[in-house]
Amino acid sequence: MLRLIILITLLESFVSAMVERGISFYAEHELGFTQTQNLSLSLLFGAAYVIGALASHRASHKLGERFWLLGMVLLHIALHLLLALEPGMTAVFILTTVLGASSGSKWPVVESYATAGMTPRASVGAVGYFNIAWSSAVVPAVAFSGMLIEAWPPSLFLAPAVINALVIVLIFALPRQPVHLAHDHPDRPNPRHVIRLKSLLASSRWSMFGSYTLLFLLAPLLPYIFRDRLTFGPGPATAMVALIDLTRFATFVVMQRYIGWHGKRSVLLWTIALMPVGFLMTLIGGDLATVLIGEVLFGVAAGLTYYAALYYAMVVQNAAVEAGGAHEGFIGFGFVVGPAIGLAGIFFGGGAINNPSTLALTTAPFLILCAGGALWSLRGARDGDHFHFPD
Repeated sequence: MLRLIILITLLESFVSAMVERGISFYAEHELGFTQTQNLSLSLLFGAAYVIGALASHRASHKLGERFWLLGMVLLHIALHLLLALEPGMTAVFILTTVLGASSGSKWPVVESYATAGMTPRASVGAVGYFNIAWSSAVVPAVAFSGMLIEAWPPSLFLAPAVINALVIVLIFALPRQPVHLAHDHPDRPNPRHVIRLKSLLASSRWSMFGSYTLLFLLAPLLPYIFRDRLTFGPGPATAMVALIDLTRFATFVVMQRYIGWHGKRSVLLWTIALMPVGFLMTLIGGDLATVLIGEVLFGVAAGLTYYAALYYAMVVQNAAVEAGGAHEGFIGFGFVVGPAIGLAGIFFGGGAINNPSTLALTTAPFLILCAGGALWSLRGARDGDHFHFPD
């Protein structure tokens, strides 16, 4: 089943990234969205994503995971076809918001299938393959989205609709519900180790929340950064924006092959240090080299924290959809808070991109909050008390 769910993950990540990351460039290029409108679009998407993610556990448990996943992908197809009709601004806001809810409700189910029934040792590999699959698909999806917009804008939505039709066929091959590891299985971590793992989970979630907040503050603004400051159109701009995703993918590959990071605080400490540096270089860098180096640093930090957060969630909560729902919920909160910070920057200072003092005012408190939460959570992860995989 793992190979099948990895294929579904690869395809769904490709179509999700193409639309979710390309919509800002589409809205700016085709509909003339301002920075405020693009940030508002992202904020509504994120708010709906949170609702969908948090509702996924109860809905999928009641109706069956396979049935729920099937319904969400069918809804995606309908929304993509409607967006391909090139509707006006109001319709784009409505359709994108509904798309956010269905995306947030889809991914927890996919994550549950990916690791269900596995021991903690096996989960390392499964989470690794899952992360490599979705992150590798994001890179070409983001890069191609700009090319599709420039060539024929409706194709940004028609291509995902066609791919999702293939995914429908694959979903029927999944079992109706994933089978989970027994809670008293000898390979489950003991209560003492669970306490440590929960501390690492909490810390990684603080950082992951921060990374997605900053990413989705950047995403609606990057079209203007590359157009106004660096003078690139949608095609080359989206290709260079994909460097964040390429670096995150490379980080996932390293973490999947080298499990020595497991249970160690150093990975999370590196994340806390790298994230704000990469973000600020990308957002306010005055030349292409600075922006691209910032993307690399930010991509590494985002990869470290995402991988750790998903792995610890699946081990602690035994691959339940509820674990994936909480994981995606934190991501969704980042979708909301990021654009909200950008809107606050524009409101108070006339533009978060070109005003460093406004940027510091609006992002510094958030960066301090996330770093403090991540560090505070590590109190329960004492050195010398690492969880070891059973032989």
